[in-house]
Amino acid sequence: MKNSKEATLFKAMSIASAACFLIAVLLVVLLQLLKIDSISQWYGKYTDTLIRFEKNIETMDNRWLAVIVIELNFIIKAIIPWLPISFLCVISGAMFKWYFAILINLVGLSMLFTIRYFWGRHFGGGNAHKFIAKYEKVDDIIRNDKVGRPLVLFGARLIPCIPINTISQIYGAINYKYWKYMLISLTGFAYKLFSYTVIGRNVYDPLSAKFILPIIPLFLISGLALLILNGAITVTVTARKRIKLSKAKK
Repeated sequence: MKNSKEATLFKAMSIASAACFLIAVLLVVLLQLLKIDSISQWYGKYTDTLIRFEKNIETMDNRWLAVIVIELNFIIKAIIPWLPISFLCVISGAMFKWYFAILINLVGLSMLFTIRYFWGRHFGGGNAHKFIAKYEKVDDIIRNDKVGRPLVLFGARLIPCIPINTISQIYGAINYKYWKYMLISLTGFAYKLFSYTVIGRNVYDPLSAKFILPIIPLFLISGLALLILNGAITVTVTARKRIKLSKAKK
């Protein structure tokens, strides 16, 4: 039964990887279509409204209040996963200069990672751990493999569809070293943080190359990460089985 569930999981990861690559290709096609005069003229009719909205945002008062609200939303998300991280990062990018927005998002993300990690350390993995426990190979790697733990964590941070809170809580529950957890988590999430922020900076021109180009590597890297993670787990498990068989023969 467990093998069947794991086979289904690995198959789902492969399908998700293929879907990421397909979306990236479609976005490239979209960029080419936008070069057609009739389409660019149609889109130009709506850009003036978006530009006016951007200027209103940039001249608004109480911008520091907006920073506090964004950071509070990161904290709330660590407890109640109600808003996607991508949305919070895009909002920051839409309201502030890209370098300040990245700093805002980095602080918020660090708080989220930390809160959920210590939540797992004090209260255990909860339903997240129960879900992972259904897949013996994945659970075995996360719990026991010194190479597997950072590999799974890094891969999970690369892939947008894997819940941030779930992984954070699991790594807190298994008492993975906090500084390693934070270093790997922030490194793995760095490209997404930068991409989401740049997307937010150009959200007022959603059919421009500046908006679409950062999205393409998001899907390409996600698809590649899913393939690598899937293959690495399979190779690691196979290697461990061989070691166990050789020990059994002795």
